Amino acid sequence: MLEMHTIMASSDMAFVQINMTCAICTEVFTSPRFLPCHHTFCLECLEQLANRHGNTIPCPTCRAPATVPPGGVCDLQVNFYFTDEALEQARRDESHSKCPVHTKERVLFYCTQCDQAICMRCKLTRHEGHVTEDLSEAASRCQHTIKQELHRLEESIDHVTNQLECLKRNQKLAREKRNGNSKQNASAAQSA
Repeated sequence: MLEMHTIMASSDMAFVQINMTCAICTEVFTSPRFLPCHHTFCLECLEQLANRHGNTIPCPTCRAPATVPPGGVCDLQVNFYFTDEALEQARRDESHSKCPVHTKERVLFYCTQCDQAICMRCKLTRHEGHVTEDLSEAASRCQHTIKQELHRLEESIDHVTNQLECLKRNQKLAREKRNGNSKQNASAAQSA
């Protein structure tokens, strides 16, 4: 069975990457810049837009016109919300959310028959006719299962801990009784 944390991690990574992914190049941001409409894109992607459109570029997301500063696109406000460390982590994580067969495609589904996360192309080709579910649904189901199993394990630990405490009390009582019997036998031997 595909490890549950892998499904959940892929789902979580997909959510984070959507927020850290440029809508133009669909990659994790490189030198992210804000447009006046507050949408963020890679510096290089915005430079390509400026080369095509001149001093006023349409926002690829909302189509609002954005005037390019006199110093060029590089003078647009840097999106300081995305730290270099967070972007680098997203780039590392991105490879885990990509399909091993179609390396540019993100995994979106979970094939229950093959027990693996798959992309849309795999779903339509290699896994056609297989039972699949949305990766986020599989992650939610696995998370629920993990919580149930964790609760069951915690109850088992409590039960075993109680049994251990009971055994320790019984062992202590047995020692005390044995020591009492030994003393009684020694006293009886001395009296005789």
